Amino acid sequence: MLILAVAGSWTPVQSQNAALRVIVLSVEEGTPVAGATVLLSIPRGDTLYAAATNANGFTEFQGLPPRTYEVHIRFIGYRNRIEELTLSRGEIRVFNIELQQSASQLDELVIGADRSPIQRDAGLQVITATDISRVPSIGPGGDLTTYLQNLPGVVTTGDRGGELYIRGGTPIQNMVLVDKMPVIKPFHISNLFSAFPQEIISQVDMYAGGFGPEYTGVTSSILDVSLRQGNMRGHEVKAAVSPYITTLQAEGPVIRDKQSFLFMGRYSLIDRFGPTLTGDDVPLNFYDITTRYSFNWPDFVCNVTGMHTTDNGKINPLLETELTWTNTLAGFRCLGYSAELRNTVDFTMGTMRFSSTESGVDETKRDVEVSKTFMKVDNAGVFLNHPFTYGVRVEFTTYTADLDAPFADRTKVGERFIDLDSAFEDYTSIFTGYMSWKVQPDLKWTLTPGLATQISLKNITPTLEPRFRMSFRPNGDNWQEWSFAMGRYVQMMEGITDERDAGTVFYVYKPIGSRDPYPVSYHAILGYKHQFDANLVFNVETYAKRHYDIPVAIWTREPANTIRTGRVDSETQGLDIQMVGDYGDVYVSVGYGLSEVTYVADPKELVAWLDVEEFRYNPAHDRRHQFNVLTSLKWSDFLFNLSWQFASGGPYTKIAAYDLAVIGMPDNNPISSRGRVLTLYTRPYDGRLPSFHRLDLSVGRTFTFGRHAGLETKAGVINAYNVRNVFYYDVNTMQQVDQMRLLPYISILASFK
Repeated sequence: MLILAVAGSWTPVQSQNAALRVIVLSVEEGTPVAGATVLLSIPRGDTLYAAATNANGFTEFQGLPPRTYEVHIRFIGYRNRIEELTLSRGEIRVFNIELQQSASQLDELVIGADRSPIQRDAGLQVITATDISRVPSIGPGGDLTTYLQNLPGVVTTGDRGGELYIRGGTPIQNMVLVDKMPVIKPFHISNLFSAFPQEIISQVDMYAGGFGPEYTGVTSSILDVSLRQGNMRGHEVKAAVSPYITTLQAEGPVIRDKQSFLFMGRYSLIDRFGPTLTGDDVPLNFYDITTRYSFNWPDFVCNVTGMHTTDNGKINPLLETELTWTNTLAGFRCLGYSAELRNTVDFTMGTMRFSSTESGVDETKRDVEVSKTFMKVDNAGVFLNHPFTYGVRVEFTTYTADLDAPFADRTKVGERFIDLDSAFEDYTSIFTGYMSWKVQPDLKWTLTPGLATQISLKNITPTLEPRFRMSFRPNGDNWQEWSFAMGRYVQMMEGITDERDAGTVFYVYKPIGSRDPYPVSYHAILGYKHQFDANLVFNVETYAKRHYDIPVAIWTREPANTIRTGRVDSETQGLDIQMVGDYGDVYVSVGYGLSEVTYVADPKELVAWLDVEEFRYNPAHDRRHQFNVLTSLKWSDFLFNLSWQFASGGPYTKIAAYDLAVIGMPDNNPISSRGRVLTLYTRPYDGRLPSFHRLDLSVGRTFTFGRHAGLETKAGVINAYNVRNVFYYDVNTMQQVDQMRLLPYISILASFK
């Protein structure tokens, strides 16, 4: 509490205007309602201010002239609330209000008139649990990763590996946060699942680019996941089973309206029942456990969160390469909003550990580990009568690796090079500060300039990362909006892998060397949103990203992984279009993405055998065209979901020849040694895979047994017309590795209250 009091007592300018802090909770569960619209208006007059609640059900209005206001709180599925209050000069008011779920569909449509079917701004899309539930998923409920794959601009290399590429950014250039706590690779080895099922999600803010100064450390995108609290007013247990995954969930109050718990555990069964249902081996296994203990007190809210995930399996079932990775995360986040605090304060602290292993290749084994401890303080106040946020973050990270050959460095001994096992341990500390000012001269314009800086003990020169976001509403409402975002971004960590081998997702993580330049990117995004009526909205965004000094493993004519890197630059430009209609029982989303990703390098540094002045190539995640259709229909007690995806093929590297008798002279005798087979590559990424398309279907029905028991059933199929989509070509074995064929499933979920 001392930290909250000290951090919340300072403000850039003491204002005599008032402040209103709104907390919106659900009547049924006593938990926060994220994404609710809060409007301040003249009594029975025009709207003056508008905002949306965050994952804590919280929003704040600063710099309010003292007067009487009407407070309107609206959210889809809940009854509208209107309250009147009077603010005096210099007053800070905390206003708690509860929304009751709507019993009629008509109410939902009326309430929804002030909220777009999807919430978009330049580079930002807000995702809710309801959005996720509309995508067919082979487990009970939905999953974040299946929803993301239906968005234009999001690329996955296949249905295995847990890799997502967002608007040209690689998995290393993207950051995933769980309640502001970083986690590495939370997507499971089966790309049909992540560590974030629908049942535990409150809200997800996906910044495909142009994110503000409160986010630092990566150069492409942010996925900010907020988990929900456990029910504060009633206990519930859910158990589910399907051929591919089984789940157990429990939640409820410890002290009614003040403390609650939430537990969810999932264990995959796809390796056991997948071969029977598909006829193919599916050597993929994972599990995840998420726990949360929440405190809701009059002056602040705290959530203590723990998460553990484990993945194991083979990307290519025909090879002996086995991949394993684990995530462990523990920490807490507290929001203080007491009226005694001049400024609200958001405090986060925790620790995480990520480990990864690749084994089975030439009887070798490779291990990496990243351990991080972090603390973050975000403060919100007012400057010149406009909201002003600022904060600091401190993180201490240890990187370790133990790499057998061939993932090894080469060193020169005398006149020849020899392979050495690579092992290292590195440590870094990074200090980050930021500030952001949100200027709203009227309901039409919102200007948000900001600045972030990072300092590493390896390089004490601070970075300079200006950011800017802007929105313009021609009519002062949500029916039309132009938005723009731009910024400079710096990354202090690198992850190295052999880009040519799609059969592995093993990375070597390490901090940027003290003599190496930091990877830097520049973003520019222009978006337009047009809402035709209360339920139909059109979005279009055009974007450009420029990345500089991206560390990429050096290329050799033969397969020989290395932690030595070359530097490349990248150019990404694209266009995303999305039309969404949300009519309550009927939901339709159609999206199209057009993009191009080009890497540019000095061939002497990256591919020395090519005789060109500048080497340009399109990496594997360069998918020019993407088309997505998602529909959901509620009829009686049934829910029908349909998802269809199309993507043009990505680049891959062809082989030039096989050398069947490579003799290491002078170490090996050509008479007694048989040599080894060697694969020689052509120009990198000179071929393209066939296009990808897939149809997924599901139908579900809910049964209720009195007030305390229910049963949710679901049946469906992934890849309904059984198309043979290519995952990748294994150039060493001359085999085509396909993605999963037709996957039928049925799931049953029982709940008890």
